[in-house]
Amino acid sequence: MTKNTNSFLKDRVYFVHDWLIRAGKVVSADQFGHIFSEEAPPIGWHLWHMARFADRLQAKLATVTTGSEAAEIWYRDNISTQWGILASELGVFESGMGQSHQQAQATIVQVGQTAVIDYAQVAFEACDAAVAQLSDTDFDKTFYGLFDYAYDANSGEVWASEPRESVVAQDLIFHATHGSRHMGMMEALRGLLGTAGTLSV
Repeated sequence: MTKNTNSFLKDRVYFVHDWLIRAGKVVSADQFGHIFSEEAPPIGWHLWHMARFADRLQAKLATVTTGSEAAEIWYRDNISTQWGILASELGVFESGMGQSHQQAQATIVQVGQTAVIDYAQVAFEACDAAVAQLSDTDFDKTFYGLFDYAYDANSGEVWASEPRESVVAQDLIFHATHGSRHMGMMEALRGLLGTAGTLSV
């Protein structure tokens, strides 16, 4: 990949992280955990879910830059224990994937805005730092990144799978688009609260 494309991908990851944090901060604590319906996670869940993916990505990128996988902040600091939440109720990789909507709602209501934002900021900063360390040649390298789960679109079931090899640039694109999708959900939910939804333009 060209140097300009690599720089663009890095910036896109940084921008998405910044937007997600801003979307979590501009709402009140009540809005952060507001339950819109039985079938919709609250705004705060989207931030937490993306923070988990950023944390997972930074750990896996270390295999490219240092030769060995780094620790996820989530597990290193025993965040679920700090939050008083059973790991078994947090879905696949304790990331929210596969949670019922009721579990997703309960997670954010119990934890609250401050704790989620604090974790998200640390996770995003660690991911940004890991991305910044990538050299131009690293973008074309293969590694075992974020593609270690499977999803059944018909049933909605998610499960951990055998890790699949991918290219670093592929994972960065996936992470940025994944984050943008959840950012859009957060903006839409802000609109339902009667506030201006758009933050990212």
